[in-house]
Amino acid sequence: MNREFTVQQPERYAVQGLDQVETPRLLIYDWAIEENLRRLDERCGGLGHVRIMAKSCKCTAILERAHDAGVPAVKASCVAEARTIADRTSFDDILVAFPCYGPAADGFIALQRDFPHKSFAVVVPNLTCAEGLAARADGEVAVYLDLDPGMKRTGVRIGPEAVELAEAIDGLPSVRVRGLHVYGGNFHPYSPAAIRSYSREMLRRVDGVVQALGGPSRIGEVASSSTQTMASNIAAHRAAGYGWRMTVTPGTAILWDSYYNDTLPGAFVYAAAVATRVVDSRVHRGRPLLTTDCGTKLGVGADIGPVHVMAFPGYRSFGKSERFGGLEPVGVDRASFEPVGDELSGMVGRVVLVFPKHVCTTVNQYAFALRVSRGRLCGRIPVDARDG
Repeated sequence: MNREFTVQQPERYAVQGLDQVETPRLLIYDWAIEENLRRLDERCGGLGHVRIMAKSCKCTAILERAHDAGVPAVKASCVAEARTIADRTSFDDILVAFPCYGPAADGFIALQRDFPHKSFAVVVPNLTCAEGLAARADGEVAVYLDLDPGMKRTGVRIGPEAVELAEAIDGLPSVRVRGLHVYGGNFHPYSPAAIRSYSREMLRRVDGVVQALGGPSRIGEVASSSTQTMASNIAAHRAAGYGWRMTVTPGTAILWDSYYNDTLPGAFVYAAAVATRVVDSRVHRGRPLLTTDCGTKLGVGADIGPVHVMAFPGYRSFGKSERFGGLEPVGVDRASFEPVGDELSGMVGRVVLVFPKHVCTTVNQYAFALRVSRGRLCGRIPVDARDG
């Protein structure tokens, strides 16, 4: 079966009064947030091993629920995001996982000054970044050395070059290496065997860096892992018996999306959906097509790819423009593969639920989401940590 069409427990996504919602609109489901936190706890052997990535949900209300459930630390993608988290959540341990230069470095120093009772750190990929922080510091600045596990985006190679960089940073005033940051990202295509092998080899190399820098007494944390790699990294870390502390930094696991569901089917459940309305219909080359109000600039992220669709059993999402989306028939029920018709009558004006391929960029489209609890709409959730 094409997992694009699989939605667990579809009856739990029914919402009373959804036809009264102005579309497109992001929806967040209470029950699914709780279920995903429970599954995250189970997969990680305790939420104490998690440093949650804020950029996926961008909602301090959701982050606070993760904190209340037992997640002790958070990872922000920019200084503005970190400031919102510091101001509006109970998290005391905040890592800015992005290099800061110029005004961003000034902003990080101000963040420490404005929230003196919270603990902040920032990743540094090179000596230039560390020197900029040292020049601005009015107290100690904790940094995490950014290691490149092969993504070729930022960071120093895992090995002697990382040790040399750490030693150079130690020579700067006011800057202290507190930990390591090694984000493995995503695998294309996904292969469980390849990921297990990757985790074992990557952590073996990281261990070499930790030991060369003085061991666990010097390196307080290794922040690792995406949602895809967190389980294999935890398993490899335990199997090898490493003495240093490792956390995992998933983000998508809280809200889930169809890309991850295709690579890790059923690992988590959809907690975010977009309500979109059919605004027109037509027959093109003998095929009925539906147009929705869910485009890439107002609705779902531009990199959505295939998405799950609920309400019309014989249709799937296809092609997007900036303002409109589309649905086309596949001829069968997406779950049962029973043949269904493609009658257009009665479709226009109806509301459809879409579960995006990339939830992070979709959430970023909205100033607020509608909260769904027990099948009812019950207020707004501000998407208040999306600045930057």
